[in-house]
Amino acid sequence: MDNEEKKVGLITGGVGDLGYASAEKMVEMGLDMALIDIRENPERIEALRAKGARVLFVQADVSSREAVRAALAEVWREYGRLDVCMCNAGISMNVPFLEYTVEEWNRHMDVNLNGYFHVTQEVAKRWVETGHRGKVIFTGSWVQDVPYKLIAPYCVSKAGVWMLARCAALELAPHGITVNAIAPGIVEAGLTARELRDFPEFREEFMSLIPLGRIQQAEDVADVVGFLVSDASNYLTGTTITCDGGCVVGAASAPK
Repeated sequence: MDNEEKKVGLITGGVGDLGYASAEKMVEMGLDMALIDIRENPERIEALRAKGARVLFVQADVSSREAVRAALAEVWREYGRLDVCMCNAGISMNVPFLEYTVEEWNRHMDVNLNGYFHVTQEVAKRWVETGHRGKVIFTGSWVQDVPYKLIAPYCVSKAGVWMLARCAALELAPHGITVNAIAPGIVEAGLTARELRDFPEFREEFMSLIPLGRIQQAEDVADVVGFLVSDASNYLTGTTITCDGGCVVGAASAPK
């Protein structure tokens, strides 16, 4: 397949654990990649290129509309197209509700929710202008439905992501643009991976919530991303796939 014919996927937070696993999946499916992240990880970029994909990395903070607009302009200059947009960049921290600062709360909303809005709106505008029928994928979380201690702003931001997905899906459907969300559970990635490594007692607590009996891996999430990228999901929009190993139902029945 010539490069000009290949589809292109975009992932924000693309060099983090979930973003990178999803990028690997898209590359396996034959896509070239554009990764946006506030951090750099040259090793992961080169690993994707070694699999035969063109990979563009743009360092940008998705909480800034100007930075998003500039990053997307670079994507279109490089590829001339975009087919899949995965909004995945996010932050989380463990702080008791009474101790969160206004700045910490606002930063969660700016990155986890407003960042999704900035990217989706800017991408969708380009697609509508050109008549392109693209796919948007949001990374939500099982805590969009179930509150969990110490991560109040994260839970609230992910609940907002789920509503944003539905609202965007409703209005973009007439243009042939689909918007869906995935809701992972407790994934051994990012902050959770550090907690599992540094605090063994957390693993026991987390395991008590997961009916399937194992901590989720980033590749488990990427498998669901692969379905949403594929043609098998073409008639799916405005929905969330809760791929959490049963965390939602497990939390409901966990001992109090």
